[in-house]
Amino acid sequence: MNTKNALYALTLTPLLFLACANTEPAKTEVVKEKVSEVVTPIKKTVEVKKEIIKKTETLASISFIEDKKILEDGMMHIDAFMGSLQPTLKGLIESDSTHVTAMGACSSMALTMTDDYNKQITGVKLRRTALKYRNPKNKPDRADTMVMDSFIASKKFDPLVIKTDDNNYRVYKPLKVKQACLLCHGARNDISPDLVKMIDRTYPKDMATGFALGEFRGVVVAEVKK
Repeated sequence: MNTKNALYALTLTPLLFLACANTEPAKTEVVKEKVSEVVTPIKKTVEVKKEIIKKTETLASISFIEDKKILEDGMMHIDAFMGSLQPTLKGLIESDSTHVTAMGACSSMALTMTDDYNKQITGVKLRRTALKYRNPKNKPDRADTMVMDSFIASKKFDPLVIKTDDNNYRVYKPLKVKQACLLCHGARNDISPDLVKMIDRTYPKDMATGFALGEFRGVVVAEVKK
């Protein structure tokens, strides 16, 4: 007997019995609860299977490849961009003991600097993303999530290249938490109160705190159009 027929049998048999016996409404509720106990696990099983299928489809949409030329081109742009961003953030951190200014720069000014950089180049687009992101504009897509999961699982943090299902390429440079990162992304008890208030006010759904030194933080991505 298949699952659908089994459900019909479980549902109809007790209800037919109640109709013939003229059972009180209170007992009908008991039967409904019993049927629910059977149906709920089946629904959960179906949901789990759907999630497995979804993850399988995501895995099939990207391919990890070895292409030295694409890797070098992507890393050249990533390093050039990070080389201009990091000194700016360092200066802001040193100038403000609350680190509020630095956090604002990291979340907003970095996006502006990224856009400005992308306007100066063709064929490559840079962006930052993370599994635990602060700014919703940095939310990862499915391919990003799979790549970052692979970094965490393998514990290898070397740049890599993937080919997406639209035949373009992405170069990923993983980022690890440095001491300066903890000022805005460490344990909330260790972050300045003024900064915590700003984070809660500006990013009420923030996920980017609670990191430890050396932990995987996120990635810089260079999307290479082909």
